[in-house]
Amino acid sequence: MPILTDIPVALSPEEIIPSNGRTPIRPALLRDAEEAIKLGETLWQPRAVYDWFEVQAVEGERVKSSLSSDPGHEAELQIGPKADLLEGAERVLVSVGTIGPELEVHVAELHESRETLKAYMLDSAGVVALGAIGEAVRCLVEEAAADRDWGVSPGLSPGSLVGWPLRGQRDLCALLPLDSIGVRLNKYTVLEPHKSTSGLVGLGPGYDTHHVGSVCKYCDLSQTCWRRREDPS
Repeated sequence: MPILTDIPVALSPEEIIPSNGRTPIRPALLRDAEEAIKLGETLWQPRAVYDWFEVQAVEGERVKSSLSSDPGHEAELQIGPKADLLEGAERVLVSVGTIGPELEVHVAELHESRETLKAYMLDSAGVVALGAIGEAVRCLVEEAAADRDWGVSPGLSPGSLVGWPLRGQRDLCALLPLDSIGVRLNKYTVLEPHKSTSGLVGLGPGYDTHHVGSVCKYCDLSQTCWRRREDPS
């Protein structure tokens, strides 16, 4: 299965410092953030494994599909009440991405040394770096859709989409060889390393938008999450 490895990660200090947009960020915090980014660049190894599936049917809260390269490899995902977001899809791209384990190890070491601020900054940089993987996957889907003059769905992920709980990762991740990028699913259906993510995006003639949006508006934390992602205008 294809693996993305050449994923650019470009962060600014402001991206990893929570701000209300009204109070200027202290220069000392900006310097700490810059140092965290420089350290992160030596630690993260962004990569993602993915594959394409043909959508056979959307029935209630379930999506039935088959592997594009092997129609005999069928899958069924219990996505929940928002499965209708895939009604316009003819294909879906399923992916799992990670920045690797090294950043998490270093964050833990900083906590043990009671360097709490450095640990926080580095961890925040890792979160934003993980977002770069999602952006690379979104670009892949948008380009594939554009080649067919199709549109795209929002990005859907277990634990983020209302009605699709985290345990949904078990069925989703079973579709891909996680070990090819050094990722595993633990008994709590949590990806390890923890700076990893899973999801899918639909594409097909039934969509009007050509940019992969988010499902943040369906989340209970939509008004308070500092990592909320707005849909493209």
